[in-house]
Amino acid sequence: MRIEHVTDLETAKQMAALLEAEHARLHQRLELLVQENARLKGEDAQARLQLELTQLAEQLALMQQRLFGASSEKRKPAVEATPPASARKQRGHGPRAQPQLPVQEVVLPLDEADKVCGLCGGALKECAGQTEDSQEVSVVERHFVLKHYRRQKYRCPCGCAPVTAPAPPRLIEGGRYSVDFAVHVALRKYGFHLPLARQERMFQREGLVVDSQTLWDQLNALAHHLQPSYEALPAVVFSSPLIHADETHWYMLKKGPGKKWYAWTVACADAVYHRILPSRSGATAKLVLGDYAGVVMVDGYAAYQTVTKPGADGPASCSLVSCWAHVRRKFVEAERVAPVCAEVLSLIGQLYAIEADLLHAALAAIETPGTVTLPSSSD
Repeated sequence: MRIEHVTDLETAKQMAALLEAEHARLHQRLELLVQENARLKGEDAQARLQLELTQLAEQLALMQQRLFGASSEKRKPAVEATPPASARKQRGHGPRAQPQLPVQEVVLPLDEADKVCGLCGGALKECAGQTEDSQEVSVVERHFVLKHYRRQKYRCPCGCAPVTAPAPPRLIEGGRYSVDFAVHVALRKYGFHLPLARQERMFQREGLVVDSQTLWDQLNALAHHLQPSYEALPAVVFSSPLIHADETHWYMLKKGPGKKWYAWTVACADAVYHRILPSRSGATAKLVLGDYAGVVMVDGYAAYQTVTKPGADGPASCSLVSCWAHVRRKFVEAERVAPVCAEVLSLIGQLYAIEADLLHAALAAIETPGTVTLPSSSD
C-alpha cells in the first residue's frame, strides 16, 4: 500500500487512529496464529512469535514514517565540506548577481534650475567622469505589433510578366500569426503552465484581441510542423550507449475508465523522447525499449527487470543499472532497525561528493577554457 504525505491535521489524526487499531488487531491475530502453528509443528512458539512481531513493528514504523515523517532524505555529512566559491548558493533576500541581464546606462543630470551653488549663487560645473552609481532591476513591457508587409513588384520594359518579392514563410498558409507568435504561446503553455484562456486575457490586457481557439490553432499547426523532429528523436536517443528510462502517471481529460495513462521517458545526454501510453506493464516497457542493446539506468521498477531478464520476450541484450538515489532510499528506510546501514549511507555520500567535484570541475572548464585539474582517485 502506498502512503502519501498528509498535510491536513484532522485527516492525519483519523489515519493514525485507524492505523493503531489495525495494528492492534493484526497483533492479536498474529499471536494466535503463531501459537497455533507452533503447537501443531512442535516448535518454540515464543521465538517465532517474537520474530513475527519484530517484522510487524518494522512495517508499522515504516508506515508511520511515510505518513508523518519528513519527506526529505537529506542527512548531515560527517565532515562539512566547503564547496568552491562558484558553487555556493546565496542565502537570504539580498541583491543577487544578474549576469544575463543587459545593462542600460542611465545618466541623471541636475535640472538647470538646480545647477546653482547654495553658498555663493555661482554656476555649478560638471565633474567629468565622476558619478555616484547604483543599480535597479526594471522591466520593459512586452508589446505586440501588427506587421504590414508591402511586397514590392517589378517589371521589365520588354513586357514580360511582373515579378513580386516573396512573402515571408507562414506557419499556417494564409494565416495571420507568425511562427514567433506560435512559439511564444507554446512556451508559455508547456514551459510555464499558462492555460490558453489565461493567455487570452493577458494578451487582451496588452492590446491584442484574440480568442483561445485561435491560440490552439497555432499550437496545432506548430505540432504538425514539429512532428518529423519528434519522430527523429528515438534514433538519436537509442544510438547512445547509455540511456535513462522512467515513467509517471499522466491523467487524461476524459472521464471514466482509462482516464489514467502513463508518460514514458527515455533520455540520453542531449535528447529526450516521451511517449504517452495506457499501461505501465512489462509489455509496455518492451514496446518503449524496443531492441535497444546498450545500458539502461532505471529506478528499480520490476517491469524493466522482467522484460530484460534472460529468456524474456524483450530487449534482453541490454543491461540494467539502478539509480543510486533509489538504492539509497532503501537503506534510509532500513536504518532505524539496522543501524549498520549508516555506514553504507556514508559510502554513498562519498560517491555523491565525487560527482559534485567532477561537476564543479566541468563547470570551471566551461567558464575558463584551459587546463583544469580533476580530483585524483586517491582524494
